[in-house]
Amino acid sequence: MVALLLLFLTLPVAVFTKDPKCPDGFLHFKRTPTAKNNHTKNWCVKVFSYSNTGNRDYARSVCIANHAMLTIPENRAEYEAIGEFVRKNNYSAPHAIDGELSSRCKARYLHKWFDTNTVEGECNIKKNLFMFDDINTDPSYILTKFGNRVPSGGGEMSVAESSPKLIFLYGCMVLTQTHLHGNEKALSFANLEWCGGKAHSKNSVGPESLVDSVVCGKHPE
Repeated sequence: MVALLLLFLTLPVAVFTKDPKCPDGFLHFKRTPTAKNNHTKNWCVKVFSYSNTGNRDYARSVCIANHAMLTIPENRAEYEAIGEFVRKNNYSAPHAIDGELSSRCKARYLHKWFDTNTVEGECNIKKNLFMFDDINTDPSYILTKFGNRVPSGGGEMSVAESSPKLIFLYGCMVLTQTHLHGNEKALSFANLEWCGGKAHSKNSVGPESLVDSVVCGKHPE
């Protein structure tokens, strides 16, 4: 009896776990969990086509409606998979992704009238220049994929002679070059666009961004 009990205690116990599954249409990415991606092992990503997602709140709204959040590719493989997805669905770049200039760094930059030498200290690109909604994706990779020094893009305008100069800065991250593949693979594919989206009327004066798709991410079901 004692021998039978000991045999039972030494038998391996099967532990059944449900494989992570992404919602229909989402890409499933397996990741190396680190402190920088909130120890995320599995992440689901989908690109949604929707008008005027250059408006950052509209882009967020599309993700929220799909129980997701703005996200970014964490590595080259994810970028290429997203590129294949958008080419298959005939979505045009750029695509709204997570990442926005911090208001403090933007203010510092505008006060210095676009002097890129002000982007230092806490406003260095490797520190706190950008703010992210998604804590489950490490932004280190995407921050190396800008083709130009950041911040970049902006300008000034005057509505009337007596009005102050109105200055603006492109501050929302977008994914570009997703039409390239094979030997044409892009070396840089991150850029900044105006966060306000398209102009609301033909007579509107000022900047606008023509973005009509957004990259959203979520945990598996």
